[in-house]
Amino acid sequence: MADTSEVVERENALYRAMLAFDYPALDALLSDRVSYVHSTGVVESKDAYFAGLRAGLYEYGAITRLNGETQVFSEIAVTTGVIEMLVGEKGGPKGTIRLQHVLVWVQELNSWRLLLRQATRIPI
Repeated sequence: MADTSEVVERENALYRAMLAFDYPALDALLSDRVSYVHSTGVVESKDAYFAGLRAGLYEYGAITRLNGETQVFSEIAVTTGVIEMLVGEKGGPKGTIRLQHVLVWVQELNSWRLLLRQATRIPI
């Protein structure tokens, strides 16, 4: 199996950037063609996700990877696993949610960039 360490580090970098509201890092991590599918069923483009962050719809307090598996296939990589997020709207209370997620990464601009994020809420 191909080396997965770079993709795992990109996932970790994604969570760090989300927590820090680091837009330049997020811009580098997310494909311009990303579909960001929330556990609520809302699907956002990169621009829409950034607009939601700026509007205070998503304020992350913590993101913890509970488990996961990454597979690399030539120019595509797929990560599946479970994460917990402490999240809420800006200025409001945050709650912990547990998500089963699928991340699809693609080789773009000589790096792994997130093409699809699909999350399903699961009971804690």
